Amino acid sequence: MKPIHPEILEGIVVKTRIRLARNLTDYPFRIKDENVAREIIQQVNRALVKCDTFNLYLTKNLSDMDLEAMRETHLISNSLIENREFGAALVNADKNISVMIHEEDVIREQCFVKGLALDRAYKKIEQIDDAISKNLNVAYDERLGYLTACPTNLGTGMRASVMLFLPALTQSGKIAELEEEVARRGLTIRGAYGEGTKAEGFYYQLSNEVTLGVSEYQILRLVEEYVIAICQAEREEMERLFVRRELKTMDVARKAYGILTNAVLLDYNEFLSHVAQVKLGAMLGMIEINKIDQIDELIVAVRPAVLCKQYGKQLSPVDRDLYRAEVVRNKLLKLKED
Repeated sequence: MKPIHPEILEGIVVKTRIRLARNLTDYPFRIKDENVAREIIQQVNRALVKCDTFNLYLTKNLSDMDLEAMRETHLISNSLIENREFGAALVNADKNISVMIHEEDVIREQCFVKGLALDRAYKKIEQIDDAISKNLNVAYDERLGYLTACPTNLGTGMRASVMLFLPALTQSGKIAELEEEVARRGLTIRGAYGEGTKAEGFYYQLSNEVTLGVSEYQILRLVEEYVIAICQAEREEMERLFVRRELKTMDVARKAYGILTNAVLLDYNEFLSHVAQVKLGAMLGMIEINKIDQIDELIVAVRPAVLCKQYGKQLSPVDRDLYRAEVVRNKLLKLKED
């Protein structure tokens, strides 16, 4: 058979996210006054004028569909939606940086970068953080570091996360052992949407748990070290589970591709189960798709609210499944042609 795809590590590592939690000395951590909330939003907006081109979204003015589409693309969180009366989000033109205001903390800054790029993502968000710190009085203690609403974020206030595609470790059952191992080092593995979420389509999020008593640099290095180790473990399991069972693996992957390129109706859960097999087949050279990262983008593009947003209106469940099948079919066929 063909050798394992030369960019298999890139296939395993989907994207990097750095998130910083910040509060202000002059205000309570949870704002419940509309005038105060608006005042802070304006201050943060002014602070970031020279950093990038940001669009300001007041959550109370957004439809349920718009809010859910932003959540599905990780630009905002459940906590911000729950506080929609007072919340806001500043999102840059490239939609890889967002600053949530009045979430669990007064300010949550986050940056996304494709692949394993912890240092690059941190440098980007550090520029945003510096601008906020220069223009607002950020709550900081010499002993405790940045003061946060949840004690688990004290210190750096930073979460460094990497999204991973781990089909082999999942199917072998070794993901549970991995969870225990990383927990001993102050890390955690969760679903793609963070705390309290389950893994969908073999996608997981590895991030640091410890923020107090360590530097940002130490967190970045620890997360990077374990990402590389997990990728190597995943490759070894892929060899054992899938490559040595070439015909079975190829059969499953190509059947999944056949379903996705011929389905008339396609709900999201069914899509996820099949597209994970297609991605695995592409990584192993069993399906001729080179742009594997575009499969990851497709997974986000056909989420329910994102799909409706792309269509231009709220769709019924049946119409949504019909449109999803069309989008998936066209995209996969194009990827094979390219």
